[in-house]
Amino acid sequence: MSHVEVIVIVAMEEEITPFLERATEVGEPQRIGNAIHRRGVISGVQTLIVQGGIGLANAASAATSALVLANADAPDAALPLVISAGTAGGLGDAVRVGDVVIGSDNINANADARAFGYVLGQVPGMPVSYPVPTALLKISAIDLPEHRAGATLHEGLMLSSDSFVDQERAVVVKDLFDQVLATDMESSAIAQTCHVFGAPFLSIRGISDLCGPASDADFLTHVDDAAERSVEVVTAVIGAWAAAGSPRVVTAY
Repeated sequence: MSHVEVIVIVAMEEEITPFLERATEVGEPQRIGNAIHRRGVISGVQTLIVQGGIGLANAASAATSALVLANADAPDAALPLVISAGTAGGLGDAVRVGDVVIGSDNINANADARAFGYVLGQVPGMPVSYPVPTALLKISAIDLPEHRAGATLHEGLMLSSDSFVDQERAVVVKDLFDQVLATDMESSAIAQTCHVFGAPFLSIRGISDLCGPASDADFLTHVDDAAERSVEVVTAVIGAWAAAGSPRVVTAY
């Protein structure tokens, strides 16, 4: 079997289902810890599709198991491109339900070690944030009929935490991180894991709610649609990345 070139990690069944529907040659599920791995082909690319569970710890565990598995299959090959996909809450003023946010930078909103001289959002011993290299962002800045850059497709800061962001918490988060566009519960942990391994990383999330008064109800209403929007962009990005020769970018934080 060909080695894995892309790893896609989602948290929930609602987020993995549209990937499995679009993929070809989908293999049998393999459970490693709390994560369920399936091999498949997306946009002609050998892809490991992983449902890792909700939250930072589950996300880091899923990313670790996926990267270790991919490296074991092809120890001499470059590490795969890792994509954090699925849904997120919108926080940017121009972001709307149904839009897609590509995280050009990723921060752990849970991390607060300022008492020891670290920056808010910085895990001790880790970088301040996890920006995506320009070369990889250029590949991901694609125009689809459903998603127009700057209109329904946005690039900017993605925050992650273990707290679902409702209206009250959204006010606090936006005050602390005024450039934030969206928030999820996994991407920064996957980004940190990719940094440790030296693997390229992207977060591509469909917006299910706007972290407002009815954020929980909006999420339940739009989670399937938002997951589908994420899949549309992820699939196109994988195709563009492969067409560009699967470039191996050096991640520097």
